[in-house]
Amino acid sequence: MASTIPVPPKQLFINPPSILILGAGSRGNAYARALQTSTNAIIAAIAEPNGYKRSLFADKFLPRPLNPEQQFSDWRSWVKYETVRRERERAGEKVEKGIDAVFVCVLDEMHEEVLRGIAPLGVHVCCEKPLSTSLEACLNIFGTWKDEHKKRQSQDVQLREPVFGICHVLRYSPHNMLLRDLVVERKVIGDVLSLEHVEPVGWWHFSHSYVRYVIFVSVWWRPFSDLY
Repeated sequence: MASTIPVPPKQLFINPPSILILGAGSRGNAYARALQTSTNAIIAAIAEPNGYKRSLFADKFLPRPLNPEQQFSDWRSWVKYETVRRERERAGEKVEKGIDAVFVCVLDEMHEEVLRGIAPLGVHVCCEKPLSTSLEACLNIFGTWKDEHKKRQSQDVQLREPVFGICHVLRYSPHNMLLRDLVVERKVIGDVLSLEHVEPVGWWHFSHSYVRYVIFVSVWWRPFSDLY
């Protein structure tokens, strides 16, 4: 009988990190659930412009009692709050604990402004795929984080360098973009009636985030001549 790989135990941190989730959509909720079921990390705050989504997220994931510093209307509001909090802390005031890591789960086209905007705070980051929607934006992000690293070094700031993690994505790879252009925009094969996408490493979604895989696509179509 084939043996199965044992399920990893729940990750228990001696000092559980405080996590901020940027974006209360499907990705933000998915990461929050994973954090709570797989670790003892603390989901300390949410930044989400939609009040209804923000409230639902808070009810499900944030510790009680709820405080104003746990919910923000957007990432800029959190940056402003965190900047002031640190100033108060440096002045000797007793302040609430800060955020250790940020999960960026906003729209793809917002990644550049968010990641560049939070770079000066030196927090750990997990960015949902893709890093950004253009090469220029990716280079801008890299440049900003590199500059902040140099600034900390020049100021001899005694902080552990932040970890920057990003998920894997294929939707913006050249061959996938070309395939979409041919099938959706140019309709070179006519109208697509059905499409099958098989991930051979397992049926569950996200499997492509952890391993390399092959896409098998079966397209059933009719030529344009059959449609008119």
